[in-house]
Amino acid sequence: MTTFPAPNNDAERTAAISELGILNSGTSPEFDAVTRIAADILDCPIALISIVAKDEQWFKSNVGLSVAGTPRELAFCTHTIMDDVPLIVPDARSDDRFKNNPLVLGEPNIVFYAGVPLSLGRNHNLGTLCVIDSKPRELNDTQIGLLRNLAKIVEAQIKALQIQRELKSKTDALERSTSFLEQIKKLTGVGGWELELDPLSLTWTDETKRIHEVSEDYLPQLETAIDFYAPEARSIIQGAVESALNEGIPWDLELPLDTAKGNRICVRAAGAPVYKNGTMTSLIGAFQDISEQKRVEERIRSSEKIAREKTASLLAILDNMDEGVSVFDANGRLVIWNARYLEIFGKPTNEVRTGVAFRSLLEMEQSRDEFHGDIDRHIEDLTHKLQRGETAAYQFQSANGKSISSMNAPLPGGGWVGTHNDITEQVMAAEVHKYASFHDALTGLPNRLAFNSKLEEIEEKAADDESIALLFVDLDRFKEVNDTNGHQAGDALLTETATRLQGCMRKDDMVARLGGDEFACVIVCKTADAIQVAEDIASMVNTELRRPFEILGKPISIGGSVGISVASTREFSIDSLTRNADEALYKVKECCRGGYHVHDTGLMFENKAKKENASAVRSAVRCNVLGLDFQPIFSLNNGSCVGVEALLRWRGTDAQALSPEEIIRISEEQGTISEIGQWVIWESIKSLRFLDEDQRVAVNVSPRQLGSGSTFDQVVWTLNEFGVDPSRLELEITENVPLTGENEAVVELFKLKSLGVKIALDDFGTGFASLSYLQNFPFDRIKIDRSFVSASSDDALSLAIVRSVTSLANELSVETTAEGIETHEQLARVQSMGCTYGQGFYLARPSTIDSSPKSTPVLRPIA
Repeated sequence: MTTFPAPNNDAERTAAISELGILNSGTSPEFDAVTRIAADILDCPIALISIVAKDEQWFKSNVGLSVAGTPRELAFCTHTIMDDVPLIVPDARSDDRFKNNPLVLGEPNIVFYAGVPLSLGRNHNLGTLCVIDSKPRELNDTQIGLLRNLAKIVEAQIKALQIQRELKSKTDALERSTSFLEQIKKLTGVGGWELELDPLSLTWTDETKRIHEVSEDYLPQLETAIDFYAPEARSIIQGAVESALNEGIPWDLELPLDTAKGNRICVRAAGAPVYKNGTMTSLIGAFQDISEQKRVEERIRSSEKIAREKTASLLAILDNMDEGVSVFDANGRLVIWNARYLEIFGKPTNEVRTGVAFRSLLEMEQSRDEFHGDIDRHIEDLTHKLQRGETAAYQFQSANGKSISSMNAPLPGGGWVGTHNDITEQVMAAEVHKYASFHDALTGLPNRLAFNSKLEEIEEKAADDESIALLFVDLDRFKEVNDTNGHQAGDALLTETATRLQGCMRKDDMVARLGGDEFACVIVCKTADAIQVAEDIASMVNTELRRPFEILGKPISIGGSVGISVASTREFSIDSLTRNADEALYKVKECCRGGYHVHDTGLMFENKAKKENASAVRSAVRCNVLGLDFQPIFSLNNGSCVGVEALLRWRGTDAQALSPEEIIRISEEQGTISEIGQWVIWESIKSLRFLDEDQRVAVNVSPRQLGSGSTFDQVVWTLNEFGVDPSRLELEITENVPLTGENEAVVELFKLKSLGVKIALDDFGTGFASLSYLQNFPFDRIKIDRSFVSASSDDALSLAIVRSVTSLANELSVETTAEGIETHEQLARVQSMGCTYGQGFYLARPSTIDSSPKSTPVLRPIA
């Protein structure tokens, strides 16, 4: 069983993750912003926020990967959470902990990794913020510091998610408190009065008369008005009036008063002078029956402890309700709010104060990039709904990623009361439900519904130069595994199959599970490449599914069959596409399980010839269709044959004969060039037994044969097998072989030359090589291309090139061979220019090795 490092408190840590509810909670814009920043500033293609759960790591945010998580035993982050410091892995390929990890050996080919642990209250490391690259990297202290700071931002976001879950279910308390606040507004009952000084005249309002319990037509006088006060209070009110008249001092007193009906009450009497042009003209004031207030105060004083508890309870209700509460008056100014209101919107405490305008609050939010709408339009919409007596409902996305629902109800006297709820969980639950509707619960792949939706989308967005390839994949022997090992093993096999299939796809391709052990791959690509792309992916799928699975601790081998249907996106129908793929799948399961079959009504015919040629080349060596002819190479000095060049030939008698160029091209395309190249080397060295000891054989080598070391191994083995001196073998390479730097092709060529094998540069002047090409490798011979040799005497440029190459070669002590000598004139020209060797039809045509001439009659020694 695979093991992995785990913290001592791992059970508590994973329990904390579960309680937090973050696992599989979907992505969030605020988390995605952090990973995008991390990827950008550290220049890494992949950035992740990973939550390391009991058996898996799940990505809360993901930049650069198409998967939602990985098994925990494969996760680099499993090692990061073991400590409180960043984990930096410059090159995983040389790190014993990771060099055999499938994520290093395969997709996404992790080489560099840097992760910072994410802590919850410093008690548990929940996961990491990490960046990944497919090439070795180093981070300096500044970059590590940036990654740490970004990790702190993620920790703050996780803390916010924790807080959201702590307070709920106190809606009834909000309704009771709202009712209480409404009743408070009805408790006012204030009267007024005015005493004009010239002439002296006292006026009471109706409310003042009601308080005195006099009739509405009662005409008050100053003396009689003072007589209403209780005897012990008359001197006080008299003194207050005189101080106002003489010194302009206002008053505000609470005094006992006897009404006209003999009822003793307590009133609040307030007054102040009024001036006009610097002269006092009157006294005005307010008059309020505060008897009930005094009785309440008396009751409160008599039960002070109970009152304090009730007050504390009310405040606690306001500040601990799940809902945030904000009350605005008719002028749009804030009058009441609770702590939850500040918390939900994340408002600074110094921003919210009594009397602050609703518009100002929105403007401050907008300055912090927390309100993204049009302020004028929002206020206009809110006002319009409130004036119609409607409740205005809005949903916002806060800067910290919370989803907030606001319900704003109009108040009778103008203004409104807003109740605000954090509905992040409900929104996330809806997103999870939507995800579940379109994804397979077991594998996490898109399901049949998503598959059909994808096909419909492709049908709607059809393009002229695009085709769709549909691959139906069916597991071989799955029922046998399920029946033998149980459903748990079957489920694990399906899950691992999903992972492998995804690894075979390109970035925008879809893999879906249609049900049971049936999968589908949807690929859109250029029409010209459609069949090739589909076959390449099908081949990878076959290979991946043939690779043994490790299921519940035991190896299981199955396989998979693939049916392919290809059609233009402008012409296909979903029914025919799926039917054709199904028929192709049936065909491959019927005849050769574990392979693939293409059902295509249009593109298939266009590629038929290409596929037939490729098939013919694949079987050419073992079917003895290929052979070699040898063209003699002569010394232009004395006419002797110094060796031969091996030329590939198609010996087949059927109509499908291919030219050497076609054979090489197809072999390179399908990756069989090494097999053919090894055969040519074997046969060429073998042919030396027909030649003199001082004669050599030249063999053309494809660029794709170099770099792996296999050509060197083949040459050494064959030379030893036939006992041939290495100097009798000449390998010809073209200018397409990269010789810059210390690449693997250069290394192999130097090994061959150190062995004694001669290396020739073929077709010089036709590629992109410069003079520096000759500096990068010590060639033994340069072959001048036939296009320059066969040029007419009027082609001054071609003649100059031949003359320059020959002169340069002589200066470098490198021999030259002129190719394609077809006439006596051409022969005489290259002789006069100093070419060392020559070959061509004029000298001798290619033939079998036992027919090669020792010399040519058209050549005479040059004195």
